[in-house]
Amino acid sequence: MSAPLKAGIAGSPAVPLKPRTAEARIDWSRGRIIGFSVPLVDGTVYDVVHLEVDGRQVASAVANLSVFEFARDLSGFALPSREYSAFEFRIPQGGLLPQQLASASVKLAVHSTTGAVIFEQVLQGLGELLHLTDGVPTDLLFDVEFRGVRSGQVHGIVRSRHGAQVRPVLRVRLNEFEAEPLPLYETSADGQVHHFQVPLRMERLSGGSNLLQVIDAVGQPLGAFPIQLGHTEAVDMDRRVQALEAQVEFLKHLVLTQNTEALPARLAQLKSEVVGVCSEMLTLQRTCFEQETRAAVSMALAETVADAVASGVVSGRSI
Repeated sequence: MSAPLKAGIAGSPAVPLKPRTAEARIDWSRGRIIGFSVPLVDGTVYDVVHLEVDGRQVASAVANLSVFEFARDLSGFALPSREYSAFEFRIPQGGLLPQQLASASVKLAVHSTTGAVIFEQVLQGLGELLHLTDGVPTDLLFDVEFRGVRSGQVHGIVRSRHGAQVRPVLRVRLNEFEAEPLPLYETSADGQVHHFQVPLRMERLSGGSNLLQVIDAVGQPLGAFPIQLGHTEAVDMDRRVQALEAQVEFLKHLVLTQNTEALPARLAQLKSEVVGVCSEMLTLQRTCFEQETRAAVSMALAETVADAVASGVVSGRSI
């Protein structure tokens, strides 16, 4: 296993652990980190252990499980004298950062209450990291792109990031109706692009504005597609405004529902998307201003010509 344990808190004295008072390993068969830790402080009933990914704490657990539940998976270790001192971890998906999924390796560590290192290991590649993660961080692994409406169905693709060989398990919701599984009908040969088509059920559509959303298993939105029904005078620019408003609402919901510890890094990932939306809005504002200016000039010119005709300065025939 690892070398004699030392303190992991800067500035604190070394806290040597007695032999076999704490051990841990990765149980690859069940995708978890397991081990045991007997508290060194007199009077302490259970130790509290902390899981870190790249030096950042993502989870804590009380080491109060029976070591006999893990006896087979902990084979090779001399079990401690205290039965109820075992623990297990899976990496919470909300604690992962975007750069960790894109990195070639991440460092995993387990610390005791005193800061002593119980276990350390470097995970190689995205596959190992996801294998130990509780659930799939879909918002970090996939991008949703809509390709429009054809034959009464909304078409689009789910594109995988970082080369993850994971099939997305997503849901689709139209307006306020209950979400349903997103129907994927084709996957590219490299497994990176998944095509979907969503039939538009007329009984769930309303006159005017409708909104179709692709969400993950816990309701986290990955994309939104506005649909306009009924007679409307909206031009293409108006439809673009509606699409931008839907994107802003999607980004706002995405930010407000993030894990608070992972929020700074995930906000950095959204900067480019927000900047793009703002740029598009400014372009639309400029277009609106130019159209209003041309309309005002045309109206003023028409009034001038009409006054000239009425006064006889300009003949109606020449106009």
